[in-house]
Amino acid sequence: MSSLSPSPFVLNEEDSTTSLSSSSQASFSHFLIQNQNPNPFHSHNQTDHFLQDAFARLSVSPFDFNYSSSIASGFSALNGASNNHSFDSPTFQPSQSSNLYGQTHKNNAVNAVVVGGLPSLQNCWVGYGRERVKSNNLPSGSYPALSAGGYFSRNNNGFLDSESFVRETGSGGVVMNDHLLGNKFDVNNGISSPTPHWLNNLRGRVVLFAKDQSGHKDLISMMKRLTVTINETSFIFLELIDHMAELMVDPFGNYVIQKLVEICTEDQRTLIILRVIQPNLMLVRICLNPHGTRSVEKLLENITTEQQRALVMSALSPGAATLATDTTGHRVLLHCLRYFPPEDNKDLLRVVVNHCFGIATDKTGCCVLHQCISYAHGETKKQLIAEIIVNAPLLAEDAYGNYVVQDLVSSKTPIVTECLLRQLEGKFLSLSRNKYGSNVVEKFLVEVGDQHKRRIILELLHNPDVARLLVDPFGNYVIKSAVSKSKGAIQDALLQLIQLNSPMMRTNVYGRKLLEKFGSGRLRRS
Repeated sequence: MSSLSPSPFVLNEEDSTTSLSSSSQASFSHFLIQNQNPNPFHSHNQTDHFLQDAFARLSVSPFDFNYSSSIASGFSALNGASNNHSFDSPTFQPSQSSNLYGQTHKNNAVNAVVVGGLPSLQNCWVGYGRERVKSNNLPSGSYPALSAGGYFSRNNNGFLDSESFVRETGSGGVVMNDHLLGNKFDVNNGISSPTPHWLNNLRGRVVLFAKDQSGHKDLISMMKRLTVTINETSFIFLELIDHMAELMVDPFGNYVIQKLVEICTEDQRTLIILRVIQPNLMLVRICLNPHGTRSVEKLLENITTEQQRALVMSALSPGAATLATDTTGHRVLLHCLRYFPPEDNKDLLRVVVNHCFGIATDKTGCCVLHQCISYAHGETKKQLIAEIIVNAPLLAEDAYGNYVVQDLVSSKTPIVTECLLRQLEGKFLSLSRNKYGSNVVEKFLVEVGDQHKRRIILELLHNPDVARLLVDPFGNYVIKSAVSKSKGAIQDALLQLIQLNSPMMRTNVYGRKLLEKFGSGRLRRS
């Protein structure tokens, strides 16, 4: 077959007489005589008849390409459809790749592609509806694309070249791995519904669109600007449902999923939830991804039933400790606390209680724990506070845990303050000399009542090593706060301590700071 004309659909007399056997020349002469019009679109039915006859004599099937047999039977429908659409009329010339019914053929290329039969999206251009597309560097003998919802292969005919297309409408397009995926309907015309072949052209390719930098924008634009019916939503849903977890964590696909959960039905949303929670901790792993977090948050925002909430919480609760300490996953946990009823969050908070110390000593977790206390209610809140109090001595000296203890002190709840003081009793001097513990002691001196302040200061004064605080890098701040916040005899005792140790303090940088504030005539009762 290598001697055939480049396109089996366009033959001239010279090619037919030099390339075919004598037994076939008569058939093609008969074909050429009866079909004088070189443009096959001028007489579709007659052309189809003679083309099939010609191929039969040459033992070549006009449908011998890589697409399903169902496409062949649909050629008549596509033929008829071409009369109902406004196409850019192609100019056919001898020995050039011709385009018929949305197909590209050159030398009977076996990788020619047809609607519904695309084996892969390598180097192909996909179109929908009507749009004029020009190429600035079309090869010699080429012609404008015929927009019949077809697919044009670049592998054999050199028809398409990356970055060579100039779009003449406002519709979106996609450059994906050296191929242009063109949104072929004119969005400037205020389309209210897609053309019938819109869904067919997208079949099997929605996932690729969703994962492409430009394609996902086109897909979202379609979903936004069209009046999406139940059938259209179901089509997109079915195309994506088996790839939910993959798309949720994709840099571009996550935006498509966010839009999908907004427009899909309640039952479809439930199926999405079921799909992402079936594997163990699948939903938690999605939440640990920056893109996945956005997708899950959008899914949570659109949850409408108790069943959906129960499904989500059953999947998230086992991983609550992991989510609480993750830089992105904690957002999902906080979303549940803010927008779901307290009853739905019980299991999640119970896991937080069981991992309280680990969460409290984490950079992200310490902030999340504060929110958990704020949103917790009843017995769950009591358990959470009790866990913090039990671990207060260790948390107070931790780089992040000290903030959790300070939050409890700032709450100014009398019973909580009393329990914390009892738990830290006898440890205030060591805490005062600790980089993080000193912050906790200062918080007590600033926030609690006079009675509680008195207990802390007396514990410090009765310790034989109290003078060390005067020259300690962190303890000097505790003494400063103690003098500033105390009154009467307690303040006098502190000032006397400074005066007695002033010679030692003058030789130390931290001691001198205290003397500058409270020494040399400034040692007087407030």
